[in-house]
Amino acid sequence: MAFFNGLVMSESAAQRRWRPSLPLDKLIFVLPAAAVTYLVVPPLALLLISTFRSTADRLPFEPGPWILSNYATVFTSSETYFLFQNSLLYALCTVLSALTIAVVLVWLIERTDLPGRNLLFTLVLIPLAIPGLIKAIGWSLLASPRIGAVNVALRNLLGTSGDLGPLNIYSLPGIIFVSTLSNVPPMALMISGSFRSFDPALEEASEASGASRSQTQRLVTLPLLRPALYAAFIYYLADLLDDFQIPAVLGLNAGVRVLSTKIFLATRPVSGLPDYGLASGYAMVLFSVAMVLILLYRRMERTHHRFAVITGKGYRPRRIHLGAGKHVALAGIGLYLLLAAILPVLILLWTSLQPFFTVPSAEGVGRLTLANYRGLWGMSQFKQAALNTGLVALIVASATMLLSTLTAWMAQRGRFWGSSVPDTLTFVNTAVPSVVFGLAVMFVYLSFPVLPIYGTVWILVIAFTTRYLTYSTRLMGGAVVQIHQELEEASHTSGASSWTTFRRITLPLLFPSFLNGWLWVAVHALREATIAVMLMTPANVVLGALIWERFQEGGEHGPVAAMSILVMAASFLLTFIGRKTLLREPTY
Repeated sequence: MAFFNGLVMSESAAQRRWRPSLPLDKLIFVLPAAAVTYLVVPPLALLLISTFRSTADRLPFEPGPWILSNYATVFTSSETYFLFQNSLLYALCTVLSALTIAVVLVWLIERTDLPGRNLLFTLVLIPLAIPGLIKAIGWSLLASPRIGAVNVALRNLLGTSGDLGPLNIYSLPGIIFVSTLSNVPPMALMISGSFRSFDPALEEASEASGASRSQTQRLVTLPLLRPALYAAFIYYLADLLDDFQIPAVLGLNAGVRVLSTKIFLATRPVSGLPDYGLASGYAMVLFSVAMVLILLYRRMERTHHRFAVITGKGYRPRRIHLGAGKHVALAGIGLYLLLAAILPVLILLWTSLQPFFTVPSAEGVGRLTLANYRGLWGMSQFKQAALNTGLVALIVASATMLLSTLTAWMAQRGRFWGSSVPDTLTFVNTAVPSVVFGLAVMFVYLSFPVLPIYGTVWILVIAFTTRYLTYSTRLMGGAVVQIHQELEEASHTSGASSWTTFRRITLPLLFPSFLNGWLWVAVHALREATIAVMLMTPANVVLGALIWERFQEGGEHGPVAAMSILVMAASFLLTFIGRKTLLREPTY
């Protein structure tokens, strides 16, 4: 009690009722802080330490000299700058192309008289349900230079000789293409609110002054939407600099390398021992760049108020009349859906029903079989991976949401110094690339066998939970803000403890947001591959890592496609059940 008395700041009489008076109340404040600190700080600290250790033949905490040669190797090697150039080119081209497509799609849906706008926006978001790993595998079957279905069709259509091309998905342009298709939906979600709430009176004033529609869009609309567009650009640039799944699937075997795949190869070399120190050096490059970008993103968020265009006056959204252009717009949206969702899913479904890979044809219809799906149930590794995936998703979703709810509640309601520190730590975690974080978690549990969880599903639970804390804490923070403190103060006035108030008042009111976050985390845990691959062992393999492993081995297109279809089906089913639950009327 004395500890908290020393921390509590000056408060009003109502606020003093929040001071924890029971051991259980104290745990509400202590446990989230301790848990978040444990999850976030040790991996980052050990990752930094390992950059100063010689780890070519040992782990970071084994006896050995402290060195600077890892940084010397990283910053003096021409390979580093080549890899950074590739990573930057990949991230920049993907962000620019995906953001351009997202702006066009959102503008068509939110600002024009296109019919069925709500349905169209839902359709645009469908590719979001297809994991990047699976989409990359689908496009490898579509545009592989030799056996890709699209390439075979193009060669037959054009009558060209040879058995290669004309498309090559195993190239940097191919990787950018697939990544662009994957990133359009989340970018559209991020910027759609700004387009939807734009006051058209500003555009009308511009046109009344003699400006053409194109001049108005260029000189009025886009500048006022600039904060949202810049924020999306910076956030996804940081996110794509560390992207692993699509560059690894399409570029690893083709020799197209970026920094994230270099880190992976340093920890899992084809031959020889892993060099964790060198991998950590490359990881710190990615982390530093991502941290700068994320801080820039946060700074930009704080200046958004300068671009506010909606005031207390009412405004009427104005729809731009497209006329005959509606058909062109609908065709463009259809083309995007064809490339981003329909073709990859269809080729995976076709491949999963074939005894061996072949391009779709009339003859292939006669060979349709469920043998690949039956074979999965006879594969012990698949059964173990499916069990591990379900267990990890269930535990991670529950643990993440409970911890993020307590963290967000403490940040908003805590009346003592340091109450917002755990929330800040979850934000710092945003700048840690997934492949880097997987490496950092590996260091912790390889170096400290006191907690012998390396190689078990529990290390995945810890890693996934830490990774998803950023999103879930932001989500629950917004939900806590919406609950007025007078409800909790009334509970305290009636003699209820902080724990009782949280359990009986706050948590039921937060349940819709809690369930929404639980659903998001569970679906992402079902499909997670990057961290799972970094921490993969025979005992803790999950479906995402198994799909990756079998695809990299080659020659198992049918089983890989069948597993991919099952993962997508599970994600769709979980999302459908969750949305049905969310749509029910609350009972409180």
